[in-house]
Amino acid sequence: MAEYISSFTTGFGEVIAKNIHLHLKGVDVVDVYDGLIHYRYNGNPIDINRVFYFNNSFLMLRFFKGKQITFNRMVSDVSSKKLQYLKANGTFRIRFSQSNQFAKVDKNITLNAEAAVSRATHMRIDRLNPTTEMWYIIRDEGFGFYGQLLNKRTATEKNLNKGELRPEFAYLMCCSGDIKRTSVIIDPFAGFGSIPLQIKKHFPFKHLIVNDNEKDKVNKLRKSPLANDSRIQIICKDALALSDISNESIDTIITDPPWGYYENIENIEVFYEKMFEEFIRISKKDGSMVVLSARKDEFQVAVNKYPILTIVKSIHTLVNGKKAAVFILKRKPHEQPVL
Repeated sequence: MAEYISSFTTGFGEVIAKNIHLHLKGVDVVDVYDGLIHYRYNGNPIDINRVFYFNNSFLMLRFFKGKQITFNRMVSDVSSKKLQYLKANGTFRIRFSQSNQFAKVDKNITLNAEAAVSRATHMRIDRLNPTTEMWYIIRDEGFGFYGQLLNKRTATEKNLNKGELRPEFAYLMCCSGDIKRTSVIIDPFAGFGSIPLQIKKHFPFKHLIVNDNEKDKVNKLRKSPLANDSRIQIICKDALALSDISNESIDTIITDPPWGYYENIENIEVFYEKMFEEFIRISKKDGSMVVLSARKDEFQVAVNKYPILTIVKSIHTLVNGKKAAVFILKRKPHEQPVL
Protein backbone atom coordinates (compact mmCIF):
# COMPACT_ATOMS: atom_id res chain seq x y z
CA MET A 1 0.00 0.00 0.00
CA ALA A 2 1.47 3.34 -1.05
CA GLU A 3 2.25 5.95 1.59
CA TYR A 4 1.38 9.63 1.32
CA ILE A 5 1.89 12.88 3.20
CA SER A 6 -0.61 15.78 3.02
CA SER A 7 -0.41 19.21 4.61
CA PHE A 8 -3.41 21.12 5.96
CA THR A 9 -4.34 24.18 8.02
CA THR A 10 -2.45 24.12 11.30
CA GLY A 11 -4.39 23.13 14.43
CA PHE A 12 -6.94 20.85 12.76
CA GLY A 13 -5.08 17.54 13.05
CA GLU A 14 -7.73 15.81 15.13
CA VAL A 15 -10.49 16.96 12.78
CA ILE A 16 -8.54 15.76 9.72
CA ALA A 17 -7.81 12.35 11.28
CA LYS A 18 -11.53 11.83 11.95
CA ASN A 19 -12.70 12.99 8.53
CA ILE A 20 -10.11 11.58 6.13
CA HIS A 21 -11.93 8.22 6.15
CA LEU A 22 -14.99 9.91 4.62
CA HIS A 23 -13.00 11.01 1.59
CA LEU A 24 -10.42 8.24 1.15
CA LYS A 25 -12.02 4.82 1.60
CA GLY A 26 -9.74 2.25 3.21
CA VAL A 27 -7.15 4.83 4.30
CA ASP A 28 -4.82 3.86 7.14
CA VAL A 29 -3.53 6.82 9.16
CA VAL A 30 0.09 6.33 10.26
CA ASP A 31 0.58 9.55 12.21
CA VAL A 32 -0.67 13.12 12.52
CA TYR A 33 1.59 16.10 13.10
CA ASP A 34 0.97 19.83 13.27
CA GLY A 35 -0.39 20.63 9.83
CA LEU A 36 0.66 17.28 8.33
CA ILE A 37 -0.86 13.79 8.08
CA HIS A 38 0.99 10.59 7.11
CA TYR A 39 -1.18 7.77 5.77
CA ARG A 40 -1.36 4.65 3.60
CA TYR A 41 -3.82 4.49 0.72
CA ASN A 42 -4.36 1.85 -1.93
CA GLY A 43 -6.66 3.88 -4.19
CA ASN A 44 -6.07 6.25 -7.09
CA PRO A 45 -3.86 9.27 -6.21
CA ILE A 46 -6.45 11.39 -8.04
CA ASP A 47 -8.73 10.72 -5.05
CA ILE A 48 -6.21 12.50 -2.83
CA ASN A 49 -6.20 15.54 -5.10
CA ARG A 50 -9.97 15.76 -4.63
CA VAL A 51 -9.65 16.16 -0.84
CA PHE A 52 -10.07 19.91 -0.93
CA TYR A 53 -8.95 20.62 2.65
CA PHE A 54 -5.46 19.32 1.85
CA ASN A 55 -2.85 21.81 0.72
CA ASN A 56 0.14 19.99 -0.77
CA SER A 57 0.07 16.18 -1.05
CA PHE A 58 3.01 13.87 -1.79
CA LEU A 59 3.65 10.27 -2.68
CA MET A 60 6.21 9.41 0.00
CA LEU A 61 9.22 7.72 -1.58
CA ARG A 62 11.56 7.66 1.44
CA PHE A 63 11.08 8.37 5.16
CA PHE A 64 13.91 9.52 7.45
CA LYS A 65 13.92 9.69 11.24
CA GLY A 66 16.41 11.16 13.68
CA LYS A 67 17.76 14.46 14.92
CA GLN A 68 20.82 14.35 12.64
CA ILE A 69 18.94 14.38 9.32
CA THR A 70 20.61 16.51 6.63
CA PHE A 71 19.71 17.13 3.01
CA ASN A 72 23.08 15.73 1.93
CA ARG A 73 22.41 12.46 3.77
CA MET A 74 18.89 12.25 2.36
CA VAL A 75 20.03 12.81 -1.23
CA SER A 76 22.82 10.23 -0.86
CA ASP A 77 20.35 7.66 0.44
CA VAL A 78 17.83 8.35 -2.36
CA SER A 79 20.59 8.10 -4.99
CA SER A 80 21.42 4.57 -3.85
CA LYS A 81 17.82 3.28 -3.96
CA LYS A 82 15.53 2.20 -6.77
CA LEU A 83 12.31 4.16 -6.30
CA GLN A 84 8.95 4.00 -8.07
CA TYR A 85 7.86 7.46 -9.23
CA LEU A 86 4.31 8.29 -10.27
CA LYS A 87 5.43 9.81 -13.57
CA ALA A 88 8.27 8.46 -15.70
CA ASN A 89 8.03 11.11 -18.42
CA GLY A 90 7.73 14.89 -18.56
CA THR A 91 9.80 17.39 -16.61
CA PHE A 92 10.71 17.88 -12.96
CA ARG A 93 12.49 20.09 -10.46
CA ILE A 94 13.84 19.57 -6.93
CA ARG A 95 12.65 21.46 -3.84
CA PHE A 96 14.16 21.53 -0.36
CA SER A 97 12.10 22.56 2.68
CA GLN A 98 13.02 22.80 6.37
CA SER A 99 10.81 24.01 9.22
CA ASN A 100 8.04 24.81 6.71
CA GLN A 101 10.30 27.16 4.74
CA PHE A 102 12.08 26.69 1.42
CA ALA A 103 15.75 26.02 2.15
CA LYS A 104 18.91 26.88 0.21
CA VAL A 105 21.36 24.03 -0.22
CA ASP A 106 24.77 23.55 -1.75
CA LYS A 107 24.61 23.44 -5.55
CA ASN A 108 26.21 19.98 -5.63
CA ILE A 109 23.44 18.56 -3.44
CA THR A 110 20.85 19.83 -5.91
CA LEU A 111 22.78 18.44 -8.87
CA ASN A 112 23.06 15.03 -7.19
CA ALA A 113 19.32 15.06 -6.41
CA GLU A 114 18.51 15.91 -10.02
CA ALA A 115 20.84 13.21 -11.32
CA ALA A 116 19.11 10.58 -9.15
CA VAL A 117 15.74 11.37 -10.73
CA SER A 118 17.18 11.50 -14.25
CA ARG A 119 18.73 8.04 -13.81
CA ALA A 120 15.52 6.52 -12.45
CA THR A 121 13.09 8.05 -14.97
CA HIS A 122 12.81 9.52 -18.45
CA MET A 123 12.02 12.96 -17.04
CA ARG A 124 13.98 16.06 -17.97
CA ILE A 125 14.97 18.91 -15.68
CA ASP A 126 12.86 22.08 -15.87
CA ARG A 127 13.54 24.42 -12.96
CA LEU A 128 10.93 27.01 -14.00
CA ASN A 129 7.73 25.25 -15.08
CA PRO A 130 7.97 21.48 -14.54
CA THR A 131 5.18 18.93 -14.81
CA THR A 132 6.09 17.51 -11.39
CA GLU A 133 8.28 18.27 -8.37
CA MET A 134 10.39 16.17 -5.97
CA TRP A 135 10.62 17.52 -2.43
CA TYR A 136 13.10 16.86 0.34
CA ILE A 137 11.47 17.95 3.58
CA ILE A 138 12.91 18.11 7.10
CA ARG A 139 10.46 18.68 9.95
CA ASP A 140 11.16 20.05 13.44
CA GLU A 141 9.59 16.93 14.99
CA GLY A 142 12.71 14.95 14.10
CA PHE A 143 11.84 13.33 10.79
CA GLY A 144 12.08 14.00 7.09
CA PHE A 145 10.86 12.58 3.84
CA TYR A 146 11.45 12.55 0.11
CA GLY A 147 8.29 12.69 -1.95
CA GLN A 148 6.76 13.42 -5.31
CA LEU A 149 4.24 16.25 -5.35
CA LEU A 150 0.76 15.11 -6.38
CA ASN A 151 -0.75 18.53 -6.59
CA LYS A 152 -0.01 22.11 -5.74
CA ARG A 153 -2.80 24.25 -4.38
CA THR A 154 -2.46 27.86 -5.36
CA ALA A 155 -3.47 30.44 -2.76
CA THR A 156 -7.12 31.36 -3.07
CA GLU A 157 -7.03 34.63 -1.11
CA LYS A 158 -6.74 36.55 -4.40
CA ASN A 159 -10.10 35.14 -5.42
CA LEU A 160 -11.77 35.93 -2.10
CA ASN A 161 -13.34 39.07 -0.76
CA LYS A 162 -11.62 40.85 2.13
CA GLY A 163 -12.53 39.04 5.33
CA GLU A 164 -13.94 35.99 3.51
CA LEU A 165 -12.92 32.61 4.92
CA ARG A 166 -11.19 30.11 2.69
CA PRO A 167 -13.59 27.25 1.85
CA GLU A 168 -11.41 24.57 3.43
CA PHE A 169 -11.14 26.55 6.66
CA ALA A 170 -14.91 27.05 6.80
CA TYR A 171 -15.37 23.31 6.21
CA LEU A 172 -13.00 22.38 9.06
CA MET A 173 -14.88 24.73 11.38
CA CYS A 174 -18.15 23.02 10.44
CA CYS A 175 -16.63 19.61 11.18
CA SER A 176 -16.28 20.78 14.78
CA GLY A 177 -19.99 21.62 15.04
CA ASP A 178 -21.46 18.14 15.61
CA ILE A 179 -24.02 18.70 12.84
CA LYS A 180 -26.80 16.09 12.58
CA ARG A 181 -29.74 15.51 10.27
CA THR A 182 -32.03 17.02 12.90
CA SER A 183 -29.85 20.09 13.53
CA VAL A 184 -31.15 23.64 13.40
CA ILE A 185 -28.09 25.80 12.67
CA ILE A 186 -27.40 29.51 12.41
CA ASP A 187 -24.50 31.62 11.20
CA PRO A 188 -25.31 35.05 12.71
CA PHE A 189 -22.34 36.77 10.99
CA ALA A 190 -22.57 35.06 7.60
CA GLY A 191 -20.75 37.73 5.59
CA PHE A 192 -20.05 36.25 2.15
CA GLY A 193 -21.52 32.89 3.13
CA SER A 194 -18.39 30.73 3.44
CA ILE A 195 -19.67 28.74 6.41
CA PRO A 196 -23.29 28.26 5.20
CA LEU A 197 -22.03 27.16 1.77
CA GLN A 198 -19.90 24.43 3.33
CA ILE A 199 -22.82 23.28 5.49
CA LYS A 200 -25.03 23.06 2.41
CA LYS A 201 -22.42 21.16 0.38
CA HIS A 202 -21.17 18.66 2.92
CA PHE A 203 -23.49 18.21 5.91
CA PRO A 204 -27.00 16.94 6.63
CA PHE A 205 -29.23 19.36 8.54
CA LYS A 206 -32.87 20.20 9.15
CA HIS A 207 -32.81 24.00 8.97
CA LEU A 208 -30.08 26.60 8.39
CA ILE A 209 -30.47 30.31 9.16
CA VAL A 210 -28.05 32.61 7.35
CA ASN A 211 -27.87 36.12 8.80
CA ASP A 212 -25.90 39.29 8.22
CA ASN A 213 -26.63 42.90 9.11
CA GLU A 214 -25.35 44.34 5.81
CA LYS A 215 -28.07 44.53 3.15
CA ASP A 216 -25.61 44.34 0.23
CA LYS A 217 -24.16 41.06 1.52
CA VAL A 218 -27.61 39.64 2.22
CA ASN A 219 -28.76 40.52 -1.30
CA LYS A 220 -25.76 38.62 -2.70
CA LEU A 221 -26.51 35.68 -0.45
CA ARG A 222 -30.06 35.63 -1.79
CA LYS A 223 -28.62 35.25 -5.30
CA SER A 224 -26.18 32.51 -4.27
CA PRO A 225 -26.72 28.71 -4.28
CA LEU A 226 -27.95 29.05 -0.70
CA ALA A 227 -31.20 30.56 -1.99
CA ASN A 228 -32.11 27.40 -3.91
CA ASP A 229 -32.56 25.24 -0.81
CA SER A 230 -35.92 25.26 0.99
CA ARG A 231 -34.16 24.32 4.25
CA ILE A 232 -32.21 27.58 4.24
CA GLN A 233 -33.54 30.92 5.51
CA ILE A 234 -31.61 34.10 4.70
CA ILE A 235 -32.30 37.12 6.93
CA CYS A 236 -30.89 40.59 7.57
CA LYS A 237 -30.72 41.34 11.30
CA ASP A 238 -28.35 42.67 13.92
CA ALA A 239 -26.63 39.53 15.24
CA LEU A 240 -26.83 41.01 18.74
CA ALA A 241 -30.63 41.30 18.51
CA LEU A 242 -32.02 38.37 16.53
CA SER A 243 -35.66 39.14 17.21
CA ASP A 244 -36.90 36.63 14.61
CA ILE A 245 -35.19 33.72 16.37
CA SER A 246 -37.14 32.08 19.19
CA ASN A 247 -35.67 31.31 22.60
CA GLU A 248 -33.82 27.98 22.84
CA SER A 249 -34.48 27.07 19.19
CA ILE A 250 -30.94 26.59 17.82
CA ASP A 251 -28.86 23.42 18.09
CA THR A 252 -25.61 24.78 16.69
CA ILE A 253 -24.10 28.21 16.08
CA ILE A 254 -21.13 28.28 13.69
CA THR A 255 -19.78 31.72 12.92
CA ASP A 256 -16.88 34.11 12.34
CA PRO A 257 -17.83 37.34 14.16
CA PRO A 258 -15.94 40.63 13.66
CA TRP A 259 -12.56 40.74 15.36
CA GLY A 260 -12.59 44.49 15.86
CA TYR A 261 -9.45 44.96 13.74
CA TYR A 262 -11.16 46.30 10.64
CA GLU A 263 -14.60 47.20 12.01
CA ASN A 264 -15.63 50.13 14.14
CA ILE A 265 -16.11 48.32 17.47
CA GLU A 266 -15.34 50.49 20.49
CA ASN A 267 -14.88 47.66 22.99
CA ILE A 268 -14.52 44.13 21.64
CA GLU A 269 -15.00 42.58 25.09
CA VAL A 270 -18.37 44.28 25.52
CA PHE A 271 -19.26 43.26 21.96
CA TYR A 272 -18.54 39.63 22.82
CA GLU A 273 -20.60 39.88 26.00
CA LYS A 274 -23.63 41.13 24.08
CA MET A 275 -23.04 38.44 21.48
CA PHE A 276 -23.04 35.70 24.11
CA GLU A 277 -26.21 37.05 25.71
CA GLU A 278 -28.00 36.57 22.40
CA PHE A 279 -26.31 33.25 21.64
CA ILE A 280 -27.37 31.89 25.02
CA ARG A 281 -30.95 33.07 24.49
CA ILE A 282 -31.38 31.34 21.14
CA SER A 283 -29.39 28.17 21.97
CA LYS A 284 -31.11 25.00 23.07
CA LYS A 285 -30.04 23.44 26.32
CA ASP A 286 -26.85 21.51 25.54
CA GLY A 287 -26.55 23.59 22.34
CA SER A 288 -23.10 24.05 20.82
CA MET A 289 -21.21 27.05 19.43
CA VAL A 290 -18.21 27.11 17.09
CA VAL A 291 -16.72 30.60 16.97
CA LEU A 292 -13.56 31.92 15.28
CA SER A 293 -11.63 34.78 16.84
CA ALA A 294 -8.18 36.35 16.71
CA ARG A 295 -8.98 38.25 19.92
CA LYS A 296 -8.42 35.20 22.08
CA ASP A 297 -7.84 36.92 25.43
CA GLU A 298 -10.87 39.20 25.16
CA PHE A 299 -12.98 36.29 23.95
CA GLN A 300 -12.12 34.12 26.95
CA VAL A 301 -12.67 36.97 29.41
CA ALA A 302 -16.15 37.47 27.96
CA VAL A 303 -16.93 33.73 28.11
CA ASN A 304 -15.90 33.60 31.77
CA LYS A 305 -18.68 36.05 32.65
CA TYR A 306 -21.26 33.43 31.67
CA PRO A 307 -21.18 30.32 33.89
CA ILE A 308 -23.76 28.77 31.58
CA LEU A 309 -21.05 28.48 28.89
CA THR A 310 -18.12 26.07 28.79
CA ILE A 311 -15.22 26.15 26.36
CA VAL A 312 -14.93 22.49 25.41
CA LYS A 313 -11.95 22.97 23.14
CA SER A 314 -9.76 25.64 21.57
CA ILE A 315 -8.16 24.97 18.18
CA HIS A 316 -5.20 27.32 17.77
CA THR A 317 -4.59 28.06 14.12
CA LEU A 318 -3.68 30.72 11.56
CA VAL A 319 -5.99 32.80 9.38
CA ASN A 320 -4.17 34.64 6.59
CA GLY A 321 -0.99 34.40 8.68
CA LYS A 322 -2.63 35.82 11.81
CA LYS A 323 -2.86 33.79 15.01
CA ALA A 324 -6.45 32.88 15.82
CA ALA A 325 -8.49 30.18 17.53
CA VAL A 326 -11.66 28.25 16.84
CA PHE A 327 -13.51 28.00 20.15
CA ILE A 328 -15.96 25.14 20.64
CA LEU A 329 -18.45 25.94 23.40
CA LYS A 330 -21.40 24.19 25.00
CA ARG A 331 -24.34 25.69 26.78
CA LYS A 332 -24.96 23.92 30.08
CA PRO A 333 -28.50 22.53 30.31
CA HIS A 334 -29.73 24.09 33.57
CA GLU A 335 -27.55 26.88 34.94
CA GLN A 336 -28.75 30.41 34.27
CA PRO A 337 -26.43 33.16 32.96
CA VAL A 338 -25.02 35.53 35.56
CA LEU A 339 -23.22 38.79 34.85
